[in-house]
Amino acid sequence: MTWYEFLLFVHVAAAVVWVGGGAIIQFFALRAMRSPDPMRLPSLGQDIEWIGNRVLTTSAGVAVLSGLLLVIESDFWSFGDDWIVIGIILFAITFLAGALFFGPESGRIGKLAATEGPTSPAVIARMQRLVALTRADLMLLFLIIFDMTVKPSWGDASLWIAVVVFALVGAVLVRNGMNAQPAAAAPATE
Repeated sequence: MTWYEFLLFVHVAAAVVWVGGGAIIQFFALRAMRSPDPMRLPSLGQDIEWIGNRVLTTSAGVAVLSGLLLVIESDFWSFGDDWIVIGIILFAITFLAGALFFGPESGRIGKLAATEGPTSPAVIARMQRLVALTRADLMLLFLIIFDMTVKPSWGDASLWIAVVVFALVGAVLVRNGMNAQPAAAAPATE
């Protein structure tokens, strides 16, 4: 095995954990939002914060670092290649979204839950909004996968078609997530 092959394995494995983790969180969020248990969504929020800070951030960092090392190690890729520039730009967008909004908003929701209670309407509404917006971020991650596999140039129609498709899917997912109503709590039985 060459150093390049090892870096490629690390890069792909880290990306699988990063994107797969983001995708599975969405499925857990769907279940939590439809659950009659009022504690399910706030509990999911705590899990997302933990996983995000420890697993997704780490795997994203490893994916980016190994990707940069792949370019350095490669005799055939360079930082001037369009698809590499596109990938770095997309990563910067998702990184900034996480650092400037998703992470801080998770913390604000946690503080709000501590003062108003984890099942308060404000906490539930903000959790739903956060989960809905992370769907757009997930579409951005899939656009990064598209970029890494297709390796488009700025002039390729496939790049712009993919941008439009992922943006539309992301918009629909966010809209549906913002309009989702949590399941009614099951009546107490004695």
